[in-house]
Amino acid sequence: MPFDFSRNYFDLFGLAVDFNVDRSLLNEQYQTLQGQHHPDKFVQSDDAQRRLAVQITAHLNQAQDTLKDEHARARYLLTLRGVSFDKEQDTTKDMDFLMAQMELREQIDEVSNDEQGLDHLDKLARQAKQQKNDLIQRYQELLADNQLEEAKELVLKLQFFGRLQSQISAKQEQLEDQFL
Repeated sequence: MPFDFSRNYFDLFGLAVDFNVDRSLLNEQYQTLQGQHHPDKFVQSDDAQRRLAVQITAHLNQAQDTLKDEHARARYLLTLRGVSFDKEQDTTKDMDFLMAQMELREQIDEVSNDEQGLDHLDKLARQAKQQKNDLIQRYQELLADNQLEEAKELVLKLQFFGRLQSQISAKQEQLEDQFL
């Protein structure tokens, strides 16, 4: 069961190294590789083969998760180009952006507990999605122009949108539960 752990995630799944990923091909390749390397296929093998199968499966899971998620994929593309990230230190320094994020979060918290609140949340969700899409488009332009530090700044901003979407979804669920 030869497996090269040093291959980048795109190469592993036979995909072009690009922000835009063919998700159906990614899923198809993932399923194929999982079928070849799943630990259940190696139950009768020796301990080393079983451990290797578990390691391969974990690597495939990590690779697929990274390429499926826009933020993780954007970050990974930068690491392939030598940009490093420090989870403890790295955050955007753009105070206007941070203030806008705080204001959006406050608006979500202050949404009224009625049907108009749901409409307002939908509007906020669309607004956040548009901002995220704008950042992604600009990120792709910067990456294409090899402006890696500027692209990194946008990746740091993108991380806020996952949390923002989670907050919106939680508030929507809370309101929907009230109406059921």
